[in-house]
Amino acid sequence: MIQREFRRSDVSRLVALLGEGFPQEEALLGIRPEQVVAVTKRIYRWDARLFLGVLRAVGHPVFRFLVTEEDRRLAATTLLSFAPRTGWVSMVVVDPAYRRRGFARLLLERARELARRAGKGFVALDVLQDNGPALACYRSLGYVPLRSNTMVARESPFDPPPPGAAAASVRPFERADARGLVEIVARTIPPKIGEVLPMRAGSLTSSGLTNRLLLSESAAWVVDRGEGAEAHLAAVAGASTQAAHLSSPILGPGVGHEEARALVGRALEWIGQRDAPRAVAMVPEENAAGRAALLDAGFRDALALLTLYRSTS
Repeated sequence: MIQREFRRSDVSRLVALLGEGFPQEEALLGIRPEQVVAVTKRIYRWDARLFLGVLRAVGHPVFRFLVTEEDRRLAATTLLSFAPRTGWVSMVVVDPAYRRRGFARLLLERARELARRAGKGFVALDVLQDNGPALACYRSLGYVPLRSNTMVARESPFDPPPPGAAAASVRPFERADARGLVEIVARTIPPKIGEVLPMRAGSLTSSGLTNRLLLSESAAWVVDRGEGAEAHLAAVAGASTQAAHLSSPILGPGVGHEEARALVGRALEWIGQRDAPRAVAMVPEENAAGRAALLDAGFRDALALLTLYRSTS
């Protein structure tokens, strides 16, 4: 057994494993295997690797793609990315031929140690609520529930936002809006979630570099009735999935039904212009207003997930 970093030559095997390991997510998102290959190879070009290596060297790692190799074959893999206080673990997947040999546990422990070295106090991940074997594995390693989430989805066609005063209050997001929106979120989330997964102003600002690497487009809007941003919603359309993605809506206490409807409508109109057949969003349980706004716009509950976390110590 060899533990190492992901290589460009692993990408075809990765795509196959994702289809085997995440069938519900793949069906909902509409994974495009050939585009996943193209994006992964783009991320692992020499210039991107150089840039990411410099960030890691100065203490600001972006991600680590971990692999367990057995018999000269990619047997298990996971992606570790870095939030302000937490290492985020994605895509824990093991080749069916190598299951029940502890490979997932080894990857998770390696991810925890790397997050600790990066100065993060926690590691966290999402898991389907009905995935009993995965839940048992994570809990045996000390992971505990942080919050419940619902993945919601809406099929096309996507109608334009309704006309009127509410639609007129929706404008494009500006960087200066971020601080006030972060304060709205901080007042509504439970303290433990704020400790593990705090929202920062930078998380609301799209990155041109990220869009270029991931072959994606993004846009964001706010509700502003003359006193600053009171609500926010972002959209991403990428090459790797047929579905476009919406952020969990941020809705301040003064935002009414019509303003929320107009905000979601603006985002759906943008997605429709990019020919995405479906829109999806992940909404945490504490964002009841955001979930209600999406359901009102025609979204349906699709998948139930749990966010789990543990200390890196």
